[in-house]
Amino acid sequence: MPIEEHKHRHDITPAAHKPRKGYRVAFLLAFSAALMAEMLLFMHAQMREIAGILKEDFRIVVVRDERSKETPESVAAALHAIRGTAQAVFVSRQDRLARLKAEEPDLVASVLSPGSNPMPDTWEVSIDEDALGDMNAWTDAAWRVPGVGDIKYKPLEAYAIMHSLFYGHLITLGLALAFLAFMVMAAMVLTHGHTPASLAASLGEDRNWFFAGAAGGVAAGLAAYAVVYPVKYLSPVWVWPNPLWQAALVAAAALFGWVLCQWKNEKA
Repeated sequence: MPIEEHKHRHDITPAAHKPRKGYRVAFLLAFSAALMAEMLLFMHAQMREIAGILKEDFRIVVVRDERSKETPESVAAALHAIRGTAQAVFVSRQDRLARLKAEEPDLVASVLSPGSNPMPDTWEVSIDEDALGDMNAWTDAAWRVPGVGDIKYKPLEAYAIMHSLFYGHLITLGLALAFLAFMVMAAMVLTHGHTPASLAASLGEDRNWFFAGAAGGVAAGLAAYAVVYPVKYLSPVWVWPNPLWQAALVAAAALFGWVLCQWKNEKA
């Protein structure tokens, strides 16, 4: 008997594959980008706050040469004329001793005999940010002022201020370049194969992509806040970025989701 060949036939047609919308992808991508931006914004706010505190505390103490006949006013004017000087205030030896007594009364009472005053006349000088980068140039000019006997300051504090300012500016530059790259990408996607009418129509049709991106931005803000909030109990310096930056970041995340949809439609 001839062997009949049996063929398996698929009589049941598989259901048509339903295309995935991709809202979760838009949410996760917006969340990732916004979370990195949130952390950078927090670090930027912290660095600016720390730099402000250090700048307010940083002082250069110029000690008067006791052998000099220069008046305190003339020395202060010469110090103020140096490039980068913001302020030069004369502090007499009597005022210096009074400050020390107010800050360390027990120490002064145990070390100094009544009526004695070993404190010198000084000038407290504050300088601009530009001069912090080249302290040697400022001190060289100050040493040439008649009536200056010594110059005292904390070099490590000056370095800390400069690094705080530098990292703050670096974060600002990084965020600006990242936003510029995003805007260029958005312009390239929206101007390729789209008309103003089609883009206007997509604003309503693809609004869920806006919401997916905005949700990612909001979730990133909440996650960043939850991560950095415990720092508030570890350090007295804790600053959260301006709420306007948070709103701008959520708006950028929403736009990112919608632009991603337009790119997806173009590739489809």
